[in-house]
Amino acid sequence: MRVVVVGAGMSGARLAEELRRAEPDPEKVAVTVLGAEPEAPYNRIMLSHVVAGGMGDPSATRLKPSGWWEPNAIEMRTSASVRGLDRAAREVELIDGERVPYDHLVLATGSEATIPPIDGVRGPDGSLAAGVFPLRDASDCRGLTAHLDGNPGRVALVGGGFIGLEVACALARSGRDVVVVHPRAWPMDSHLDSGGGRVLIRALDELGVRVVTGARAARWDGTALGLDDGTEIECRTVVLSAGTRPRTQLAEAAGLEVGRGIVIDDALRTSDPDISAIGDCAEHRGCVTGLVGPAWDQAGVVSARITGTDPGACYLGGVAVTRLKAFGVDVVSLGELAGDVHDPGVEVTVVCEPSRGRYARVDVVDARVTGAVLVGHPEPVGFLTQLYEHSLPVPDDVLSVVLGRATATTTDTPSTMPAAAVVCRCNGVSKADLVHAWSEGDRDVAAMASRTRAGTGCGGCAAAVDGICGWLRECA
Repeated sequence: MRVVVVGAGMSGARLAEELRRAEPDPEKVAVTVLGAEPEAPYNRIMLSHVVAGGMGDPSATRLKPSGWWEPNAIEMRTSASVRGLDRAAREVELIDGERVPYDHLVLATGSEATIPPIDGVRGPDGSLAAGVFPLRDASDCRGLTAHLDGNPGRVALVGGGFIGLEVACALARSGRDVVVVHPRAWPMDSHLDSGGGRVLIRALDELGVRVVTGARAARWDGTALGLDDGTEIECRTVVLSAGTRPRTQLAEAAGLEVGRGIVIDDALRTSDPDISAIGDCAEHRGCVTGLVGPAWDQAGVVSARITGTDPGACYLGGVAVTRLKAFGVDVVSLGELAGDVHDPGVEVTVVCEPSRGRYARVDVVDARVTGAVLVGHPEPVGFLTQLYEHSLPVPDDVLSVVLGRATATTTDTPSTMPAAAVVCRCNGVSKADLVHAWSEGDRDVAAMASRTRAGTGCGGCAAAVDGICGWLRECA
């Protein structure tokens, strides 16, 4: 079985790992990954940390050590841009004319930055103007970092979603004057309600990030970003973080069904049964998640089907859990909030402390968490996430959950935490995975991270991993 993966991002790399883990013999399943970038697979989540100056070069965020792929019988080809797909011959054509045959093809082409219609944002040749950068890949990261070194002063970010705020907080931490321009009434408006949004604006301001809402970037002249309300923001650097769109060009040119993304079924197959799609480029049941957790879940399903470890494996949709772990601000969004807090079918509990930059809201329907927002309020995150992911009944006193009091006697300690509890959300690592790593001889945090990847994402789980490691040491 020759499996070819187009895309060497976080989902494509994860799939390659899962395939080799499920079938160690390359004579039975041969794995080739084609990546357009010259980089070995790296963690895009950490690029904002690189820009802040805390991690050196993007190569520091590699998912695996240099030289890891070949000894593990995975052909990892970088600088391998794909020109097209020949479905009849079952071949992938590279930009240099080489053809790579496949028995099963997996598209993991990811997404690309949306470039908003701002006058002057593109040069005469159509490329982005000097001083304007997206932040989707290592090349963007290096270009932005080099530009910032030579251009001190204010930075304007267009778009106040997760990516924009991560970059904004990182730059503010490095000493930059940062302004975020967002067209809605509050940042992260697709995840937060108005109360959470207003508290977030206040918390960002205290970190040195000014947020301009209700206005759009309209023009750029190299020295100032003009807004549609007449405001002029003097700056020499603009970072575009106005969203992304799935890369579907290859699939569309090959005649595959494409909607917002490459349309897939529950088996993650496209309209061609010999081709699957996963990650940011894929559209499942009308949804394009754009999140790494669901992408890695999809990688597991495709691997199980291809290798035969679970031929009937299906993907029924990811759990809507999103976390912004930026410098100085912590935001978590679970599920969906009710539009009307007075809906008699929804029990809404809110704790708001604007002066402390803290806000929490939990929606409960039929004793189950259906949505939650937490800004600067980390205490109940672990317990709430478990309640939501596993659809567990909520304690009668919901306020005790919101205040974090319920976690101390239920799931907050390593000894009482369920084995299935997800410790590292970025990498989908459970307590059971960490316990298994310990049993295999990984007796410290660094060794556990090397085996399971726990802690190599946003870093928000570091304390939990350390706690479990300490607990296992005491029990030994």
